[in-house]
Amino acid sequence: MNFLKAEWQNLALLNYEIDTKVLEKYLPAGTEIDIWNNKCYISLVGFMFKNTKVMGLKVPFHVDFEEVNLRFYVKRFENEEWKRGVVFIKEIVPKKAITFIANTLYQEHYETQKMRHEIIENKNTNIFTYQ
Repeated sequence: MNFLKAEWQNLALLNYEIDTKVLEKYLPAGTEIDIWNNKCYISLVGFMFKNTKVMGLKVPFHVDFEEVNLRFYVKRFENEEWKRGVVFIKEIVPKKAITFIANTLYQEHYETQKMRHEIIENKNTNIFTYQ
């Protein structure tokens, strides 16, 4: 059984080119920054956690909520192949319990903030706003 299971919905992803020197202090040991088309990117991602379950159970008031995170991409060479990963610089959620568990058990970089979202969907355009 998975510790955490959830759906990611209404994903908004913004990618920005960044100088690799800015990210070096966040780089985990044994990894290197993953470059795409000779450029380094950082991403700002907003989405909805939906139908969230912890150890198979829905925790009241923690089933559906927003997350915004700032991340960059890494790779490492292992067993004669490149493996790719993500480094989270900051993850923001509106629930204190999520921040506590993620930071305490998994040494993540979560922060709790008041958040809100707006989702407008129609057949031509979808608009997702996360604050």
